[in-house]
Amino acid sequence: MDGLASALSAAGWQIVPFGQPAPWIVVDTCTVTAAADSDSRQALRLAARTGARVVATGCLAQRDPGSLAKILGVDWIVGNAEKPLLGEWIDQAARDERSAPSPRIRVSSDPTVTRFAAHGRTTARRRTRGSLKVQEGCDEHCTFCVIPSVRGASRSRSIAACLLEAETLVANGHHEIALTGINTALWGRDLSPPEELLALLRSLALVQGVLRLRINSLEPQYVRAEWLDELAADPRLCAHLHLPLQSGSDATLRRMNRRYLTHDYRELVRAAQRKIPGIAVGADLLVGSPGETSEDFERTREFIASLDLAYLHVFTYSEREGTPATRLSGGVPMAERRRRSGELRRLDRELRRAYIAGRLGSQEVVLPEQVGADGEARGLSGNYLRVRYSPPPGRDPRTPARVRLLSAQEDGRVSGVFVDWAEFEPREAR
Repeated sequence: MDGLASALSAAGWQIVPFGQPAPWIVVDTCTVTAAADSDSRQALRLAARTGARVVATGCLAQRDPGSLAKILGVDWIVGNAEKPLLGEWIDQAARDERSAPSPRIRVSSDPTVTRFAAHGRTTARRRTRGSLKVQEGCDEHCTFCVIPSVRGASRSRSIAACLLEAETLVANGHHEIALTGINTALWGRDLSPPEELLALLRSLALVQGVLRLRINSLEPQYVRAEWLDELAADPRLCAHLHLPLQSGSDATLRRMNRRYLTHDYRELVRAAQRKIPGIAVGADLLVGSPGETSEDFERTREFIASLDLAYLHVFTYSEREGTPATRLSGGVPMAERRRRSGELRRLDRELRRAYIAGRLGSQEVVLPEQVGADGEARGLSGNYLRVRYSPPPGRDPRTPARVRLLSAQEDGRVSGVFVDWAEFEPREAR
């Protein structure tokens, strides 16, 4: 969505916060859970009440355009493959009379992307961190997941296109770039000739003005030892990995069609923690999938507690029509799914507190994102901690700083004291 908003801005459209008057409202829908479906439909109804022309795009628009067409006031329904063209269509439609049939549905049966939405150049001041989508789609076909049917097959953005996007992001004021995708670890496998993620990381690190690269969405079975070595060797690569786990029970992982077992996941986490001291490792967990017994859940809880993770993202299983999981026996009552999710969310809070406590006293490089009227800077460390501190006068307070972490706050932020300005040496090609 960042790329789409940036492209619209570059085309002359002003992006305003949701709720402010606007002639067009674009709702990027989600369908990963039933709750996401409900939230997406509610957002579309709210948008329609404003009198604006409303566009529904994203995964729910791809999966079930017919149901969205019944929402009064929705003008366009645009699939995922068509989303990169949305800016051009809105620009054209804005010049057309509103006499055309509504809603207009443009949803391909194959959602596999053939074009990535590009960021446009802007003079507006942006936050320090920007997102660069390098990969789209998924080839994993986990039994519980609807994503392959709404995002299509895995596709990679070329190195040249990624470098151009990175240069644009830097020009827009983003000095940390977060690499995103459905499974970023698959980047490059479909290119001709095939490429590997390590080559992309090394190329992006050479872009002038890139101070930090953050890697998101790495399926654990694809992470290679060389990638961890690169994270350990290059200070531009954030000491942060998000590794979806989904379950700490091998029996559940097999039912999910996940392509690793708990032993593999443990070895990967231990290797990352050994090679990169202080690294923040987070995990996704899906709770209450069909066949998950009380014993499976207890194994998950115990497994997570043994890993010294920095945080969890906990999701409650939701039936998705057309997925193999809906045909499995052993359904878990919704009340029990929510109870188990609540337990793991409590564990998440404990893990976050423990990780922060273990980092107090250390020094972290912080890229400021906000500076208050009182001069206090707030930003993100490489290991994904939100840090507040007061930089001294004499330099732009948005300059990267080395900060000693002192105490944790109730809101999860960390208070620190300024140590020095952080310097990033130019990276040499290898």
